[in-house]
Amino acid sequence: MTEADILASTYEDEVTVYRPFKKKLESGESIFQSGEKGLKIYEGIPCAFSGHSGGKLLQSPSTASAEAEYSLFTRPEAEVKANDFLLILHRGLEYRMIAGNPSRMLSHNEIPLREEKDHV
Repeated sequence: MTEADILASTYEDEVTVYRPFKKKLESGESIFQSGEKGLKIYEGIPCAFSGHSGGKLLQSPSTASAEAEYSLFTRPEAEVKANDFLLILHRGLEYRMIAGNPSRMLSHNEIPLREEKDHV
């Protein structure tokens, strides 16, 4: 059993990965497809989703926010790329995240995440 197998045996969550792409319409126009409209790369792969850090306070003279930090751990074979859209099932809840630049190791990948926010 490899180190990757041992770590993967602890993964209790699942992730579906969508990759953004440009789609050419019949009219010749190109549109950008992202989020769940992106190209599905993986579905239901085992992973470990870390809870948020509680957030770092970002403050300016007029506003303040606390951005939470998350991480995802996958087997090293999972080719998650920066800007991929991830639907993560963790303890019965679904999280919508955007992947940052993964840190790839022989035993696993560690992927920083930011929460996908609906834009109004």
